[in-house]
Amino acid sequence: MLRITRAPPVGHPTIGGSAALQPLVHVLLPIASIPMYAPSINRRSLISGATGVSGPTIIIDTFRAFSTAAYLFDRGVDHIVLAETLDEARDRVRAIPRAILCGEDGGRRPDDFDLGNSPFEVEAHPEVNGMIVVMRTSAGTRGVVAALQSGADPVYAASLVVAGATAGAVCRFPHVTIVASGLGGVSVADEDEETGDLISDRIRGLQDDPQRIDRIHRGEGARRLRTTPWINPTDLERCTTVDRFDFALRAVMANGIATLRPERGAQ
Repeated sequence: MLRITRAPPVGHPTIGGSAALQPLVHVLLPIASIPMYAPSINRRSLISGATGVSGPTIIIDTFRAFSTAAYLFDRGVDHIVLAETLDEARDRVRAIPRAILCGEDGGRRPDDFDLGNSPFEVEAHPEVNGMIVVMRTSAGTRGVVAALQSGADPVYAASLVVAGATAGAVCRFPHVTIVASGLGGVSVADEDEETGDLISDRIRGLQDDPQRIDRIHRGEGARRLRTTPWINPTDLERCTTVDRFDFALRAVMANGIATLRPERGAQ
């Protein structure tokens, strides 16, 4: 067994008002579960957490941007152009032949968008093979653009459905930043934090928490997917099928345009 000593988290109550007296937490882990080389992982949250990042970075949006993106690539989409605003998305799509609009504003599909931010809608769409999608969402796309503008490289968009491939893509790097984009990019979302925990465990070679998906299904984000009238409730299962796809979602910035493409063979 290997003993790992962790200092208490920042902001944890101290004993007698002194951090020096705060007891350390000892965790026993089997030697076999610890990879020979494991990156250090920096965890951040929200759009503000994606600003100023550097080096290998993962931006998580599980409900639903980067689940929807993965389903789009599974349907044969060529690549996805990421936009920060609705007007930018509309301008981009007018300049790209065979492009369609996908995304949401406040969780709802704008009337002039071809697809909402929904795996169900992607699978129901008659034909997207070979097309280019311009996507705008309230959190995920904005987080990726912020990371790319900050100079982070490589940048991966992530969700539960591409968790393993994402971990495999970054595990060779000494330092990795994971950003949980959250609800609207401004409040913490339990499903994004849990996805960040799962990817962190995968990077370190640790076993998955068998209770994780149950916790996500009981969480506030899952409740919203089940009860919001304009969201198909089957999106919940589509978004929580861990490792549904064998590719990671690599984001790059060229000529001021952020794009997303599938990256296979990373694991």
